[in-house]
Amino acid sequence: MLFAHAPKLVLAGPYPMIRPVADRAAALDAEVVVLSSELTTPIDDIVGFDWAVVAIDAATPTAVQLDRAVHSLASGLRRGALVVVASDRPVTQAAKRFADDLAEASGLATGESFAVAAYEVGVVAWAADAQAEDEAAHLLQRIGAPVGGGVPAA
Repeated sequence: MLFAHAPKLVLAGPYPMIRPVADRAAALDAEVVVLSSELTTPIDDIVGFDWAVVAIDAATPTAVQLDRAVHSLASGLRRGALVVVASDRPVTQAAKRFADDLAEASGLATGESFAVAAYEVGVVAWAADAQAEDEAAHLLQRIGAPVGGGVPAA
């Protein structure tokens, strides 16, 4: 997880959940892009992101939130990117479907070109590979996970 540039982190989900994480990530010198239904983000801002964290809340069905994330992230996905689906409830099966949908929409292969991980109930519960699992755990340890009422879980 060493970069020759400031890493670009896309945070997608309900604004109250991702705002505290955005502040922590910016303090660590990451370039942070916020994707939220409350905000309009130009598509060019997400192109070439290194990491994305998709926060899932209980107010909207998980499938709807992940479909929105596929639509928003697919055009900005690059080789080597990591996308983490984060929730305070089980999302492993939904994250696996999300990985397939994101691969189809982007034209890149999950596990070969990019990775997806599921962070649920405080742990990385699933990842496309061991490197993605380690990177997701390290990332969320540094910036906190956007879960619950907007307070990052460290």
